[in-house]
Amino acid sequence: MRILVAIVCALAATSAAAESLFDSLARSTGLMATPADPPDFVKSTRPTGELAAIPVFSLPEEPRSTIKTPAQLKAMDADLERASATHHAPGASKAGGAKAQHKSP
Repeated sequence: MRILVAIVCALAATSAAAESLFDSLARSTGLMATPADPPDFVKSTRPTGELAAIPVFSLPEEPRSTIKTPAQLKAMDADLERASATHHAPGASKAGGAKAQHKSP
């Protein structure tokens, strides 16, 4: 047991200050590989300095639309009714629309 404690202490003492005890143990036992050095084009395109944090729980922006007047709403309703009337007209399905008339045998 003392030997195991001595090995752990030796590994902890020789490891870099930035890595944890678990990282050094994993590397020494072969469970964790040392990452390869990135290519030059990756190094040159990475931003320097600390990256800005992205807020996770921020509220979404309010929609920038304006409230429609009653006259505008009536005009929109009239447009929709006109489109509905032309869609449901008796000759609309004969022109190759979605509704096909079936012939009875």
